[in-house]
Amino acid sequence: MKSINKVKTLLEAVVVIAVALAFVMPVTAMTSQTQLVASFNEPKNVLGRGEWIAQASGFATASRGIRSLDAVDNLTAWAIAYDGSGGGAATTDFTMTTDGGNLWTANIVLGAEGYGLGNICGLSGTVAYAAVFNQAGAQDVACGAYKTTNGGSTWTQLGHYPISFCNNVIFWNENEGVVLGDTADGYFEDYYTSDGGVTWIRVPLANYSGLAAQSGEGGWTGVVDVVGDTVIFGTNLGNVYISQDRGHTYFASYSGASTGGLNGGVNDIAFKDGTHGLVAHDNGVTYDLFETMDGGVSWTPVTYSGTCFSSGLAYLPGTANKYVSTGAATGSSGASYSLDGGHSWTNYNAVIDQMLATDFVAGEIGWAGGFNTDETTGGMFKHIPSENPQPALTISVTGGKGFTVKINNIGEANATNVTCAITITGGLVIKPKDFSGSQLTLGIGQNFTIPCAPKGIGLGFLTPMPSIKIDVTCSEGVNATKIVAAKIFFSKVTL
Repeated sequence: MKSINKVKTLLEAVVVIAVALAFVMPVTAMTSQTQLVASFNEPKNVLGRGEWIAQASGFATASRGIRSLDAVDNLTAWAIAYDGSGGGAATTDFTMTTDGGNLWTANIVLGAEGYGLGNICGLSGTVAYAAVFNQAGAQDVACGAYKTTNGGSTWTQLGHYPISFCNNVIFWNENEGVVLGDTADGYFEDYYTSDGGVTWIRVPLANYSGLAAQSGEGGWTGVVDVVGDTVIFGTNLGNVYISQDRGHTYFASYSGASTGGLNGGVNDIAFKDGTHGLVAHDNGVTYDLFETMDGGVSWTPVTYSGTCFSSGLAYLPGTANKYVSTGAATGSSGASYSLDGGHSWTNYNAVIDQMLATDFVAGEIGWAGGFNTDETTGGMFKHIPSENPQPALTISVTGGKGFTVKINNIGEANATNVTCAITITGGLVIKPKDFSGSQLTLGIGQNFTIPCAPKGIGLGFLTPMPSIKIDVTCSEGVNATKIVAAKIFFSKVTL
């Protein structure tokens, strides 16, 4: 399978090519294309969560995987590719669409061999920027940020900065932009421009605060996010650099992401706004998540339920707190979504294809990369919102002095007249054995709880064992039922 991990040392099966802090995806870490049990030919609509529709990425060469993707609006998106055949050949292939993905047009940034692309940043269907690095050896004057103004037909270099390694390029408009590099002279080599790349100004050491850059620290290609004036990038040592003024000053903090594994540190970033966001570390199968609620001043590990896949992570603009993850690892391919900021994940169960980098715009329109078979088959998936959004109710139960039932709406529409009936049987239970709760309206991503503290007689290891049955209904006809075994502890029924 193809693994898409953001590393800066280029590794081949047995050959190691030294590139100073060249943190691109290693060949051994990239997922290779694998034939899956099911094909993805029809739209998938699972419980009203939206649809994933297969599209052709347009690459004439087979097994092109999508390394980085930038959705501009509901019609326009740009994406860069890598060699997913397992050979790890360098490529500056990219593809773009201006009609919602009905037609993806592929091309190259550079014709010279040995170069790769770190990320791509689109402003419109005609204007985009790409970060170019040398995959074959030391960085040279051909590396740096490139710009197109004609939909990718031709590209013009905007200087060869950063000299250390051109990881990522971000532009807010055709004048203001940044390029992000590795450490040089003891701190990160990042630049900003206010004149469209005619001149680049390196961010001085005095404009960095928080943690100081460490020896051997570098950024990752494609591991960058931007929301409003805020730009965020992660490093191989688990640190996160955040600028809230379009790259003029940065604050660095340690996220908690492990520095171990093939891809140490921060491997993906998804921010809701300048204050709230997630970073991820690929543990080989799924993502380890860390969240901030204060713009990166502090980080908390997320103990989540469900599966957060390890190839792509994105926030859905305009939603209350919805994120999507995509995966292409062996035994962990597909997509999932979270409506509570990454704390619980639900799979798009019908989707088992290898899915790579992902990005979204408002209206829950987005794309996720895959692997193509040829120019007209495969390589891209488009997400569209459900035509008939519905609520979806889940039940969780926690113990304590008694137990507490929590009802969650993880669907895409409000639930009305939600009622919850709780019945306890067995264990020689003494009344009251019935509990209930209700909510007139349960919004998307919202929940309500019902505390239950029934008394009973019996021993937890003797029959009849207590049993808790929970039934939830709503006016929309969406129901949920859960049955859990219980015990009696100091005359209280609990879990």
